[in-house]
Amino acid sequence: MDRTNIKYRITELVEDAYKFNYDADFSKIENSLLQIQFEHSINFSQEKENLTFSMKIHILNGSEELVLQGVRASFQVIPFNSFVNFTEKGSLNVSNQSLIDTFISVCIGAARGMLAKNLKGTQLDGVVLPLVPMNFIRENALRK
Repeated sequence: MDRTNIKYRITELVEDAYKFNYDADFSKIENSLLQIQFEHSINFSQEKENLTFSMKIHILNGSEELVLQGVRASFQVIPFNSFVNFTEKGSLNVSNQSLIDTFISVCIGAARGMLAKNLKGTQLDGVVLPLVPMNFIRENALRK
């Protein structure tokens, strides 16, 4: 398929989760030692010709979760069936991987902005998401 024929647009971008652990003892927390974990999933709707990306960011101090930030973004892709193919193993194959990378980058950027806004004025003010190499995310992005 000729990649120039693919049309896409964002149809939804929302904060779908936010939790801050106000019970944590922040006097004993060193921000440089915090751990950040990413969780993401991709769902699809052939009827709506749309892919929905959900991303959750967990900020941890050891095993204690301090912050949960969630973002969900939906993208309509036309023609959907030419862009996405499903394998027997439940994975997605796409005709243009860079478009998936773009969608994931939108989610990460949105989560980064939401965290900056939500953490402002808290004990975690200034904690930012690190830059994440796309190949690290891509390894598991299209598995169901």
